[in-house]
Amino acid sequence: MRYLWLSLILLGVNFLYSAYSIDLSKDYAKKVSELKKEKERSLKLKAEVEELVNYKTVKSYAESAGFEPIDWSKVRIVRSSQ
Repeated sequence: MRYLWLSLILLGVNFLYSAYSIDLSKDYAKKVSELKKEKERSLKLKAEVEELVNYKTVKSYAESAGFEPIDWSKVRIVRSSQ
């Protein structure tokens, strides 16, 4: 009789864990599909911006005009001590 109750309890726990894992996998699948949509949207926007601004032409013009890019390792954030 003990083994019957133990097996029923284990079966119930298994069902609960299965339901949880199915719900979690659905959530992950939804997040992955949203990520793909956002990635496509980002790539479209990037292409549109590059088309409008023509980044490569602007970059070559800026470099020929003597522009030097920022060295981010030298940039520091100043915080107020208030």
